[in-house]
Amino acid sequence: MKNRLTLFLLLFCSVAAAQSDLASNVDPWIGTQTSSQHDTGNTLPGATRPFGMLYWSPDPVSGQFYRYDQTTTRGFSLTHLSGPGCGVYGDVPLMPMLDVPREPPPVRSHPAAYSAKFRHEDEVAQPGYYSVKLDSGIEIQLAADVHSGIAEIRFPAGADAHTLLIDLSRNLTHVNDAQIAIEGRRVTGSVTSGGFCSLENHYRVYFVIEAEEAPRSAGTFDEMRIHPSARSASGPRTGGYLAFDPGTRVLHLKVGLSFVSAANAEANLDSEIPGWSLDKVRNEARAAWNEALGHIVVSGGTEPRRKTFYTALYHSLLHPTVFSDVNGEYLGFDGQVHAAHDRKHYANFSGWDIYRSQVQLLAMLMPDVASDIAQSLVTDADQGGGLPIWPVANDESSCMVGDPSDGILASIYAFGARNFDTKAALRAMMRGADDPNIHIRLYPERPGLAEYLARGYIDEGAGINGSASVTLEDENADFTIAQFAASLGETAAAQKYLARSDKWRKLFDPETKYIRARGANGEFLPDFKADKIDGFVEGNAAQYTWMLSYNLKDLIAAVGGPEAARKRLDDYFSHYGTWYGGPYFFIANEPSFGNPWIYNWSGHPWRTQEVVRKTLDDLFAPTPDGEPGNDDLGATSSWVVFASLGLYPEIPGVGGLTVNSPVFPQAELKLGTHRLLIHAPGAPDKLYIKSLTVDGKRVQDWWLTWDMLRRVNEVTFALSDDVDRNPGTAPPSYGPGSQ
Repeated sequence: MKNRLTLFLLLFCSVAAAQSDLASNVDPWIGTQTSSQHDTGNTLPGATRPFGMLYWSPDPVSGQFYRYDQTTTRGFSLTHLSGPGCGVYGDVPLMPMLDVPREPPPVRSHPAAYSAKFRHEDEVAQPGYYSVKLDSGIEIQLAADVHSGIAEIRFPAGADAHTLLIDLSRNLTHVNDAQIAIEGRRVTGSVTSGGFCSLENHYRVYFVIEAEEAPRSAGTFDEMRIHPSARSASGPRTGGYLAFDPGTRVLHLKVGLSFVSAANAEANLDSEIPGWSLDKVRNEARAAWNEALGHIVVSGGTEPRRKTFYTALYHSLLHPTVFSDVNGEYLGFDGQVHAAHDRKHYANFSGWDIYRSQVQLLAMLMPDVASDIAQSLVTDADQGGGLPIWPVANDESSCMVGDPSDGILASIYAFGARNFDTKAALRAMMRGADDPNIHIRLYPERPGLAEYLARGYIDEGAGINGSASVTLEDENADFTIAQFAASLGETAAAQKYLARSDKWRKLFDPETKYIRARGANGEFLPDFKADKIDGFVEGNAAQYTWMLSYNLKDLIAAVGGPEAARKRLDDYFSHYGTWYGGPYFFIANEPSFGNPWIYNWSGHPWRTQEVVRKTLDDLFAPTPDGEPGNDDLGATSSWVVFASLGLYPEIPGVGGLTVNSPVFPQAELKLGTHRLLIHAPGAPDKLYIKSLTVDGKRVQDWWLTWDMLRRVNEVTFALSDDVDRNPGTAPPSYGPGSQ
């Protein structure tokens, strides 16, 4: 009996500790290795804060992403994004060495002198902290604040020199220009770069590096030679170094960033990290992460599920990133310095990806942050000409398709984050939807808009990549404008854009019952197969046909009714799609995100419960290969969070969630200042929903409105081992004649 009591107390203390230190459930390695779906999450293990400007992480010697199976690094750079399909940033890599550089580091090769091997057993990755011991014997610790970080570097005994290499000539794309100035213990400079996904975006980031110990010597380099006595240099192949006496066994560094000026980078550093205690910064970073992760506290379930869940939540809270400095200044899309008063300005939006579920999660949990994110987009539109599509820093890359800021703004508002200029937001949304000449910097906000307005669709001969995909994205954007306009009392505008969102019928082929691209002659493209990619972006007709979540009632009728829809969905979910094809569900790409919940509309909700759980179990795990594809700045991770809770924001722009069976017996959500308990006794073992109650009252349909959730105290899922084939009442659909 005594042993049982002791075991119980140990288990209780372990669970209590895990709930108070939620960061201990986060595994930053998840997504760093190629998965069974032949794709990689493109996540990284470095040190950062929630939405932090600084993301201090190791870089590979080749390629654009940290890879778990590649144990050599060329340095630890200060700027990163988590999970995009293309690399970007990776600026100001710092590399500790046991010798003084003899020649400039080559840009296109990575000799042993300028790289270092390590072993994973010598790495530690935690929220806000990263450390590694290199095979050279050098030990590195990194801890992060929002704009700044601190490092401790321990050198082994016996080396002739202890050197910090600052190689500004390399990042994850290409360096256009750089400057460096060394003044004693302090180094300042900047890097100008861009080229995200080989596109025409540019940025300039400023940095400051401060050493506590005085260097014995210093120098700079360019593409031709080392300059041992020089203290400044400029050009795209520029860098420098600080060399320390062999007796300096421990080197303490601090770094600061700004996209405005070197003076602001110094002010950011001085404000955030005035002292030299790495442990203090590390502990404060962990506390910041525990506070952020504490917006959702789950109980029960297995340790692997908790690690998968909290790592997904962690990844969901990395981006967008703070872009304004501690004094409020930021560089706008017009190239001018502005000040964000009483708010933070944010940058780096993976628009096509995050509008489907990630921003909804942020709005629910952190409405103040989400409101600032929304205002940032509105301000970007004012300064840059149009709403951003895929902005990097203060410039537009126009990566991917559609007009995703409409969905981001409408969804943030729909889920209760409303402290932004909503009238200006609607004006920007309508301007981009109606005027083909609107550009965000170099790129049109809606490519092919003139044809879309004239014909109701974009054809494949219009020179637009993935014409059917672009058409569907524009229709989804129009629907979100309609919802936003209706919420603001703009009835005429709401009706106008709701009618435009119904144009999908022009691409729906009544013979094959799929969405199909049309050619310049107006005819459907020939030789149709459901898995052909002609007319689609990163997908096919089988996947994109279902991307009409706002009007599933009419879509289900168009494919032949509920039973025909069920049969097609069953075939669709019989395999997992990959980049290599197949007319199947492809969770690694965002147009498929909402597909498992369509059964709730077709009258087969138990299939939603089965498919969501199977996807979570098969494709997500607390291992480096445990994410099936690019995380896209938290997009895929937000899917995991919602699916695990049993709620999903199926319809962008609408404040409501459809349901599936949760994987945790209990979850407490902090929704701003309101707390909501999700109670699911028997989860995860019991898969099927027998009934759903809200504050003890039975809910008849598979839809919970945000207005209800932000007021009630408890949602209870009654679960069973047995299938319940009661179709229930379908969630809402929207469209002319369907609402």
